[in-house]
Amino acid sequence: MGRQPLSCPFFLAVGLRPRPDESEAELRALAGFYDTVHLAEVVRLNEGFVSGARYELTEPLDDDTVPSWLAVYGIDGEDSARAFVSRQRPVYTPGPPAFYRAAVVWRMIWESAGSVGAPELTPGKMAMVGMNPAADATDIEIAAFDDFYTRTHLPEIVSGLGYDRGTRFLLWHEFTHPAPGCPRYNAVYEAEDPEPRPPGVPPLTPGPRAWEERQVGWRAKYRRAA
Repeated sequence: MGRQPLSCPFFLAVGLRPRPDESEAELRALAGFYDTVHLAEVVRLNEGFVSGARYELTEPLDDDTVPSWLAVYGIDGEDSARAFVSRQRPVYTPGPPAFYRAAVVWRMIWESAGSVGAPELTPGKMAMVGMNPAADATDIEIAAFDDFYTRTHLPEIVSGLGYDRGTRFLLWHEFTHPAPGCPRYNAVYEAEDPEPRPPGVPPLTPGPRAWEERQVGWRAKYRRAA
């Protein structure tokens, strides 16, 4: 399906929470439909969509504001992202009952703001951190926040925690997100090795005030499912 979704300049995130009372058979049917039919169909029926992948949450498992299933779709540029926002929704193949019972937790488009590490990879796992700078940060402080985030923090996390790539994304369009709304920034760390690393975080460089007083909306870890 071409480039991996998070290697593209934009990506659509669609996060679901299947109902907790779904049977194993119903979840298998849902996964089979999503992985063999729906992912490819979304890419095929939406202009400028390059690829799709599905992930399943490994932690935190008890946060209803974080989707337990996350589909990501790479988009080739802003024109295609705009076309998607204003499009008439295609007619997709009907899915199993669990597909329609699942709650849509996230649905937003993100724009890449720079990355470090491997230019292309097939991730087995990823971590996503959504945040906002300090609420009262000035434009100058936000510029310092951005510079520190890209030049210092991303490389430290990638090298110190065993990831192969780290990418900063900016919220481009929010369709659906639990209150109080989607964070403006999303850092995504990917690794080809799907196995979790040993716990612990190495010492990290302190950042400017807007960084140190940042508000983290969510930290979520996922493994690649399809």
